[in-house]
Amino acid sequence: MEKTDIRVRFTRKVLEESLISLMKEKSILDITIREICEVAGLSRSTFYTYYNDQYDLLREIEEETFIETDKILRPYIKVVKKSSGRETTALLQDVLQYIAGNSNSIQVLLSKNGDSTFQKRFFRKGIEAMWRFTEAAGIKSQDKGVAAYCSVFLIGGILSLVQEWLQNGMDTPVPEMAKMLFRLTRDALW
Repeated sequence: MEKTDIRVRFTRKVLEESLISLMKEKSILDITIREICEVAGLSRSTFYTYYNDQYDLLREIEEETFIETDKILRPYIKVVKKSSGRETTALLQDVLQYIAGNSNSIQVLLSKNGDSTFQKRFFRKGIEAMWRFTEAAGIKSQDKGVAAYCSVFLIGGILSLVQEWLQNGMDTPVPEMAKMLFRLTRDALW
């Protein structure tokens, strides 16, 4: 049974990596199941054992990204009132470490070849996390509209900076990048 689970996980991973590899060059709209199978070295019947189509495979990759990001954020949101700049930087470092470890898929998901629906959801989830984080930290704006725009501004800036960092081959070490993001976010909030 365990051997089968390992094979299933391996096969799914190969298919995910094959799709991501193809999405570096073109949109999901232009990718066929035949191409994914050729890159993966697997048959179409194997593909259909796990997925209905390339969009189903992409949705799985996207959902895994959301689940993993939530796992990182959740513990920090619970203790944010007690957190210092050091702990906030640690949160940013954990997120960046996850991104660095999954840079191929995240870079593609956030690129022009990625699904715009995912990108909008990712952006929205970032804004929601920023709201939870600032509320838990006791940072309240006199004007809810200003607070909403501030969250949009921060998440937009953070995502743009992370995209640039990925495109530059993650040329700045994760700890240094986390400190930079903390300073920029702190300065925007206070």
